[in-house]
Amino acid sequence: MNNNIHDIKEDFEKLDVPLLSKLFVIYESAHKLIFSMPKFERYTLGETIENNILSLFEIIVMACTANKYDKEKCLMRANAKIEVLKLLYRIAMNCKMVEPRLFLEVEKDLQEAGKMTQGWIKYARNLR
Repeated sequence: MNNNIHDIKEDFEKLDVPLLSKLFVIYESAHKLIFSMPKFERYTLGETIENNILSLFEIIVMACTANKYDKEKCLMRANAKIEVLKLLYRIAMNCKMVEPRLFLEVEKDLQEAGKMTQGWIKYARNLR
């Protein structure tokens, strides 16, 4: 049965927008991080990180379905959310809620997501 679940996951990844696949990876690492935080931080900074990632999912889906005039606006909002997430993770690392190793892994994923978003923005600008 595990092979079937793995096959299904791969099928969904083939259908997804690459940026959404990257956000799934970011969310999975954030989920693990949030549960390792002390209770107070879990419900402040941890919840803020999670809400920003979920909001980013929504913005990306909106960008996928937006017309060519609104697509760039959605993508600019998504890019700003990614930058906010970078700052939130840096705060978590500076406050010793995140190990530097984990911070670097997530930072790498966020950098990739930012590059994907920037590339999509350039593409959207050429649609006009």
